[in-house]
Amino acid sequence: MYFIALIRSLGGKQMTIKEIAQLSGVSISTVSKIMNHKDEHISPETRDKVLSIAKEYNYSPYAFARNTSISKSFLLGVLLRSEPNYGKLLDGILSAAEEAGYHVIVCISNENEQIELKHITALCNAKIDGIIWEPVSPNSLRFQKYFSEIGTCITWLNAFHSDSHKIDYQALLYKASECLIQNKHQHFALLTDSSSPFYDEIITGYKAALFEQEFPFNQNSLLPQDASDWMFHIKSQQLTGILCTDCQLAYYLKKKLTQHLYEIPYDLSLITLVDDAAPPIVSAEFSSIIIPFYDFGMHLCKTLIEQCEQHSTVFSPFIADYKLENTITLDIPASKRLPQIIVVGSINTDISLNIPHLPNPNETIVTSRHSISPGGKGTNQAVGVAKLNHKVTLLGNVGNDLDVGLIYSCLEEHGIDSSGIHRDRSVNTGKAYIQIQDDGESIITLLTGANATLTAQTLRNNRHFFENCAYCLLQTEIAIEAVEEAVLIAKENNVKTILKPAAVSSLSENILKHTDILIPNQSEMALLCNRPASIDTAELSHQADIMLQKGVGAVVITLGEFGCFLKTASMEQRFPAAADFIPMDSTGGSDAFISAFASYLLYGYDLCTAIKIATFAAGFCISRQGVVPALIDQTSLEKYINNVSPDLLK
Repeated sequence: MYFIALIRSLGGKQMTIKEIAQLSGVSISTVSKIMNHKDEHISPETRDKVLSIAKEYNYSPYAFARNTSISKSFLLGVLLRSEPNYGKLLDGILSAAEEAGYHVIVCISNENEQIELKHITALCNAKIDGIIWEPVSPNSLRFQKYFSEIGTCITWLNAFHSDSHKIDYQALLYKASECLIQNKHQHFALLTDSSSPFYDEIITGYKAALFEQEFPFNQNSLLPQDASDWMFHIKSQQLTGILCTDCQLAYYLKKKLTQHLYEIPYDLSLITLVDDAAPPIVSAEFSSIIIPFYDFGMHLCKTLIEQCEQHSTVFSPFIADYKLENTITLDIPASKRLPQIIVVGSINTDISLNIPHLPNPNETIVTSRHSISPGGKGTNQAVGVAKLNHKVTLLGNVGNDLDVGLIYSCLEEHGIDSSGIHRDRSVNTGKAYIQIQDDGESIITLLTGANATLTAQTLRNNRHFFENCAYCLLQTEIAIEAVEEAVLIAKENNVKTILKPAAVSSLSENILKHTDILIPNQSEMALLCNRPASIDTAELSHQADIMLQKGVGAVVITLGEFGCFLKTASMEQRFPAAADFIPMDSTGGSDAFISAFASYLLYGYDLCTAIKIATFAAGFCISRQGVVPALIDQTSLEKYINNVSPDLLK
């Protein structure tokens, strides 16, 4: 629709200039001068009185002055370049006009100069007193002469010169940026539409806030237009806050974040600009700064009416107090975010068979019980940590097979960040063939698959995942050069490392000296030390000393039903296994132990207490079939511990 007329009901009797003079107590010539803008020698009081009566009685000059070139009509025009997308701007204009006794005609140019000129012609014929004009282009300004010829006052909207009225997007973006900075954010970005006519002002306001607070600006602090690239930029830069210039963009961003298991405001703070036409529920859902289009429209109309009645030419810009509406998506300062746990390790499909005993050579054993589930020590430990209510990221490799879907579904179900997992299309996903005896003991055969192709360079490319992490859990079911690279990256980021040495006979000095806590079982420890496996305390102490001398910070040797042994440079202690758990499947016991151990260290417990808690988690796991399904959640674990050992969690 090219022409929209929004005219308040005229109603009432059609008055003459003579009647206006009588009601005003002035001469007909005085009224005529006022109505025809020739009132420079008439007092403001008289002028206001005459205009007030004319407005009150809906006076229109058409009945007697249709052919005069200049006359008072009490009609205002609004000429916009496109369909209104300015919130309640028109409501504000119409309210101010009605309050002052004016009527309004609204026209839309649809970004077309020819249509714009047609509307200008129609408005001139309507003998409007004034117009709020948003020109289509700088070329449109040449049409100003048609309004000048009939004495129509102009209030410019988003025009191409300094006397134009506009929303101060610089101030809006400065305020939004300032809110993030005041909330202790160090790494944040701007999401905006580069096609917006206000883009330059938005960027200027954003840069001004950064400059004022001594933050550097670079292009990486602008999220790309392509939504598929958002998460890469968010994660690679470890962003903690985003400001958005449109609530629809904010909704879409929030949806993308949810898909990637990001919680607002836990993982990311979000501030968005919201226009004043948005439903209250929208403003309540985000930390938002309202764009006051209604007040802006009131300002435009009042400015125009003042031009029409007072002949004022003084430019008065629109000034607003931009306020943050709430803190619902901004209530966790970045400086107080809980550090995460990162797991670098194997990702497998576990194929389990339940058998009465291990087959002897040439013996065939029949079973009807089997299961297929996601596994690998990396997967198991990540799930264990997630169930204990920590944020966790898993780094590893999967292959080019259908098993990948099962793995990703599992990670998504448990809220694990999988964006650091690389898919190697040249191999299949790793497999673990697990035979479980009736007594719960198991034997595992590994097909390494994609786990063996995880490279040091892949980890180096993903080193940003180590930021804001407290612990890195590592296992040796991946390429040993990847393990070494992981401990080095962890060291660079002040992340403590916990290493499970599975199926290796040696570890490099570089790995050992950067390992904070080594957690082998007795067989793995004996292999590393080239000594016999033992549960004897003196022998365990001797083997632990070998590792400590090579730079390991602490050694925890798990001993199955015999508990575990801890040794550091200053202490050693033996811990019993958790009682009352009947072994059913020992496969995931060590993974359950390590994930609980790391989780409760992160919760602030000391080494010994974390070990005691971890033994209960391991006990739960081995008393159930499988690994991932058997890993205990925080609520169940702590409820049990509070019943059997009420002082442990205090």
